[in-house]
Amino acid sequence: MPEWRPEAIVVGAGVVGASIAFHLAQRGVETLVLDREGPAAGSTARSGALVRSHYPTALEADLAWERLTGYFEPWGERVGGGCGFVRTGFAYLAGEDRAEALRHNVALGRSTGVETSLVGPEELLELDPALDTEGVALAAYEPRGGYADPVATTVGFLRAAQELGARFERRRVAALRIRGDEVAGVEADGGPVEAPVVVLACGAWSVPLLARVGLEAPIRPARVQVALFERPPSLPTHLTLIDSVLGFYARPAAERLTLVGSRSHLRWLDDPDVWDPQPDPAFVEAAASLVGVRVPALRGAPYRSGRAGVLDVTPDGRPVLGPEGPEGLYLAVGWSGTGFKKAPAVGAELVRWVVEGSPRREGLRSYDLDRFRTGRLVFGEHEPGVETPH
Repeated sequence: MPEWRPEAIVVGAGVVGASIAFHLAQRGVETLVLDREGPAAGSTARSGALVRSHYPTALEADLAWERLTGYFEPWGERVGGGCGFVRTGFAYLAGEDRAEALRHNVALGRSTGVETSLVGPEELLELDPALDTEGVALAAYEPRGGYADPVATTVGFLRAAQELGARFERRRVAALRIRGDEVAGVEADGGPVEAPVVVLACGAWSVPLLARVGLEAPIRPARVQVALFERPPSLPTHLTLIDSVLGFYARPAAERLTLVGSRSHLRWLDDPDVWDPQPDPAFVEAAASLVGVRVPALRGAPYRSGRAGVLDVTPDGRPVLGPEGPEGLYLAVGWSGTGFKKAPAVGAELVRWVVEGSPRREGLRSYDLDRFRTGRLVFGEHEPGVETPH
């Protein structure tokens, strides 16, 4: 029997890498996934894992909507097993200062097929009586939104890929192997691995790998935190929320918990390997205060646990996708906290790029590295005003 050799190597076994591996294996590409830890051991496991399609660009809304309707809802038939998707309904809350932007972005989403609508404070209360709508002028409501389990999603993709012939090995990748103007594989613990295609899906850890082949990626690591609070028996569940008025997001979680996060507490890191995995007491206190204002039943709710993770942040908050540098090298990095939401559909697009030479959505070509040099940053007409790390 001839020795098995990969035709493609995926570096990173988070949700993005697992999705890419699944779609490569579906195409019959002999695929090897390498990660220094286990599946979903990095940023993915610490994701808020919101399932929503509210975005300020039509392309992002379209990708997110396909993620929901083409993957999370029919997960058992499409991938197999379970991804922990729970439909709670999703609402994006805006004050008067952002109401016009919200109207624009809802119309943008609807133009791509997203099932979303505008609701006022009274209708929002009808949808979720647990909310206090003080300061809310308008909300975008997606009845099919909710959340999923980030680890189950990643493991599901990777397991399905393995059933199709892909392989996973726990090995650290130290460098890319280059032969002439082409990728020839990777240098990894235990020895080199050759392959004509390498896909980097390893977040901030991609930066030194790219630097060694002359590619500068303006991706900075930032520490993000979430906290989980116990819901009282009087609050069995609630909507999944992004509250732009108070500046936090929240969703139900298993075991009668509510997960709360806030972008205002992002912190830049000097090294993606040096950070405290436990949330700061000040963050936990702030998260409890914010969610208690919007959901009064959670005032004084017991804190149960929390976690911190590392985001790979770009100047415009959008990823770097597609071929870069030596022939055969592809990137799917720089997600800035939105990788979980787009990974299923983007995995399919990137693999189409690898196998057929172009993505189905031509707009993805603008997500290249060169945009940072030329100033072609990707922004929607009405960005939501997301905080940057401190």
